[in-house]
Amino acid sequence: MSDVAPMPASTHVVMGWNGQLASTAALRVAVDLAQRLDAHVHVVHIGDVDDLPVDPDASDWAQQFRETVEAQAMDARALLEQLGPRWTYHAVHGRPSDVLADLAEQFDALMIVVGAPRGGVHSFIETFAGQSVSHQLTTKHGRPVLLVPEPSSA
Repeated sequence: MSDVAPMPASTHVVMGWNGQLASTAALRVAVDLAQRLDAHVHVVHIGDVDDLPVDPDASDWAQQFRETVEAQAMDARALLEQLGPRWTYHAVHGRPSDVLADLAEQFDALMIVVGAPRGGVHSFIETFAGQSVSHQLTTKHGRPVLLVPEPSSA
């Protein structure tokens, strides 16, 4: 065991998190990068419709919403523990590409890591309409973006 205090992170990586398979793969890549680069990872969960309970009239709707968000935070934190103190979890609201880009700018992040689009009709429409987070990040913001695909089931 060394008596030398750990050095502060040499760089920062911003990572968009939504708990989906591609996002989990992206978080694993961000953690691996952080270990290799001695970086601090900023995991950003931006609340969206996937976090909302199915029944808007449920008497415990707010509780269900909180539980969903807290469960996703716990999943991310479990993957981040191996980084020791070199990570931060941000739960925020806003336009995902702008929130990620602003945080990356604030910390002069080396890159932004996100899960690749899910594919399918919904993803195609988002990309075609210019609403895809990865598309917005790569066309409107000047920071490198690493797209991590969902793991194959083969």
